[in-house]
Amino acid sequence: MFKTFIRYLSVLFCGLVGCALFICTYTQPAAFASPSHTQDDPTPTATATATYNPNLTLALPAGGTPSGRPGTVIQLTGTGFPPNSGVAFSIATDPNQCASGNGSVGPLQSQQPANADGNGNFTVQASWPDSANQPNTKYYVCASAGNAHAAATTPFTVLGQPTVASSNQTVNAGDKVTITGQNWLPQQGLNVAITAGQGGNTIVSGQANPDTNGTFSLDLTIPASTASGNYGISVVGQNDPNLKTYQDNAITVNAQATPTPQATATPTATPTPQATATPTPTPSTNNGSSGGGGGLTWLIFLLGGVGVVLVIIGLTMYLSNTHSS
Repeated sequence: MFKTFIRYLSVLFCGLVGCALFICTYTQPAAFASPSHTQDDPTPTATATATYNPNLTLALPAGGTPSGRPGTVIQLTGTGFPPNSGVAFSIATDPNQCASGNGSVGPLQSQQPANADGNGNFTVQASWPDSANQPNTKYYVCASAGNAHAAATTPFTVLGQPTVASSNQTVNAGDKVTITGQNWLPQQGLNVAITAGQGGNTIVSGQANPDTNGTFSLDLTIPASTASGNYGISVVGQNDPNLKTYQDNAITVNAQATPTPQATATPTATPTPQATATPTPTPSTNNGSSGGGGGLTWLIFLLGGVGVVLVIIGLTMYLSNTHSS
């Protein structure tokens, strides 16, 4: 009887242990895994990558078409970049090159650090580099911040060297000359001067404003006191001192000619009228008269004739009376 009880108890114990092991195997498989598997790192959870839509605008601080030459100041404005990120710039001749983050021409250094704010925006200025100096070539600025890249929507055009010339190479002191120039972009006021050599004294100056094509014309008058010699022409941008040129020996000035004195005709002296002496009448020898002229003479003859007639009439009457008696 006791042996039977022990046999049944052993069967029950084995059944219970088997069921417990079966349940643990399916509910907690890691508990029975080998030690080598328990040390494996868990599979990393994929992190969502942030996406940005960066944009870059290139302009001139004073406005106008973005063009110029090495040294011209440009302004770069960006939006949609990673917040609080540093931005680097480069230059390319093809805007598609900016997709890789680096332009093929070379880097562009901004005048101040380009750091996007909390909204991913920034505005900085930079001077156009000497490495991008081919005239009439359009260059694109690339901006990169991490995995965000953008190309400027407007290219920068490099212009030819600005020129200046005089309408007359030889002038006289006191004459007027016309100074002309080309390729003076970006548009801004210009200081134009005629000087005695580069950096020498200015003999005359003025201001000019180029048109939209970068052309200007200015009339200047050479002072009459200018000494003879060779003079140059200096032109400098009022807002950009890098926009300048100097044409040496552009004008030859001849001293103002001294006028030759002309002989002045001496006027013929007008004779001064002389006083005519009034002749003194010669005293008449007739009856002591003073010769009163022909009128007095005729009066004497007339009275004498009347007297003769009266004498004749008196004699006639006398003879007629005597005859009657």
